[in-house]
Amino acid sequence: MEEPLYFTSDGARLFGVLHLPDAAQADSASSRVTRHASRLGLVFCPPFAEEHKQGYRIFVELARRLEADGFPSLRFDYRGTGDSEGPFTDFSIAGSLRDIAAAADLLCERAGVERIGLIGLRLGASLAWLHAQQASSSLTRHASRVTHLVLWQPIVDGNLFYRLNIRRMLVRQMMTHGKATGQRDTGDEATIDLDGFLATRAMCEEIKAIDLRQAGQPPAPSLLVQFANAAEPIAELKPLADKLGPEGRFLPLVLEPFWNRLGYVDCTAAIEATAQWLHVKG
Repeated sequence: MEEPLYFTSDGARLFGVLHLPDAAQADSASSRVTRHASRLGLVFCPPFAEEHKQGYRIFVELARRLEADGFPSLRFDYRGTGDSEGPFTDFSIAGSLRDIAAAADLLCERAGVERIGLIGLRLGASLAWLHAQQASSSLTRHASRVTHLVLWQPIVDGNLFYRLNIRRMLVRQMMTHGKATGQRDTGDEATIDLDGFLATRAMCEEIKAIDLRQAGQPPAPSLLVQFANAAEPIAELKPLADKLGPEGRFLPLVLEPFWNRLGYVDCTAAIEATAQWLHVKG
């Protein structure tokens, strides 16, 4: 069952889609899913800006795949993005981390789960890591709630990611106008046109400050999925792959980075591998 809904985070209305396995699905999946799967719920942490648009459908397919196997989940949009309330200037890293916590609260309430797994793509994977790290160091009821992380090609170096977004904007300007015109005037010194999205400079500084290379061990057992034409960890992901430990798994997939491709990329291998890992670890 898929239920579109709104919930609140810091007073903002966030849009989400709740995936709840029905009784028939739960019964038919019981022989394939561990007995504790029904106690694990999954929150999807979407990527940033243009990558969110490109990755949207893949998250739908993965959520439906997991629902068929008995896992409840929640897909949602951060404040200021997608169908959630507010302009894009409302988006921030700190606010998104609170949005993830609110999404986890809702899933625990509606699905009756006690453990949360976070599934993130690109910047969403980085936010999943940061949220789990915050939760593990807190003294609240959230301290031990995040028990699984699925990290699809996370952003490790936020400063590099910011520069790549600027570079992509300049390339598009060259393709459209025959030359790179630089950052466009937004009429507000506090904002920047970031590849077609009106972003605050404060948020850009938050992104640039992300550096998972300086993070400690993963705060929960993690599946790190790499999309590249390489069997070994690429340079950006190697610092994370080296930290996974015995409870984690590094999965290299020879697949195109679908989040910046216009054409179709078959992500069945990534979806199936994620579902299998959750069966084993869930």
